[in-house]
Amino acid sequence: MAVKENPLSSLPPEEYLEKTGVSNTLKDLVTALLENRPQNPIQFISEYLKISSASGVLKSYKLIKLSKYNRRCFMDNLVSAYMNLDNKRGVSGQGIAGVDFMKILKMICLDFPSEIVDEVLAILGKRDTDIVSFEDFCAGINAILMYEEFFSEAEELFVYLDFNRTGKVEMDRLFSGFRKIGDNKTIPMPSLDELKLALDRANLEERESLTFGEFCFSLFKILT
Repeated sequence: MAVKENPLSSLPPEEYLEKTGVSNTLKDLVTALLENRPQNPIQFISEYLKISSASGVLKSYKLIKLSKYNRRCFMDNLVSAYMNLDNKRGVSGQGIAGVDFMKILKMICLDFPSEIVDEVLAILGKRDTDIVSFEDFCAGINAILMYEEFFSEAEELFVYLDFNRTGKVEMDRLFSGFRKIGDNKTIPMPSLDELKLALDRANLEERESLTFGEFCFSLFKILT
């Protein structure tokens, strides 16, 4: 049986790229690359191509995570993420479905300590049937990304204080660390007095040591 010749194989290079959609994909890729200016462009290209093959909530999530929230290009990515869910709009056409918004928030806070996930979602969350405007979408996504960055910095501090790698930090060592932070105004962490007040609010002040989850929970009490 004769093998059918690929009809694309005889096309001129430019026509081949146009017919297969490669030209448009490359144009979009280069545009996104120049807008985001990533430190690792090869990794960025890999992630961008994965986004192109994704759909629905997953695609919006990947668009949101494409760049840091404090970059100028982030707003463009956020708009794309929101518009990607356009087919999920409510009957009023005034926003995206709350259920999709919640799925994205849960994906972003997947690595948050379990002690604070429900607390964060309770503040930022919507009911599944709610209609989420772009303004609310922006506010919620920005807030949870700020939480993500804050807890990432908290983890660095916790790991530094947990010199025995036990998964716990003794209170005396924790307080000593926060005293030093108080002298270093470049580290965005609460003061020792704020920490002690938060521990009291979280009923953790009598503990001899804290796990990372408990530490984050006490910091969350400061933030809220």
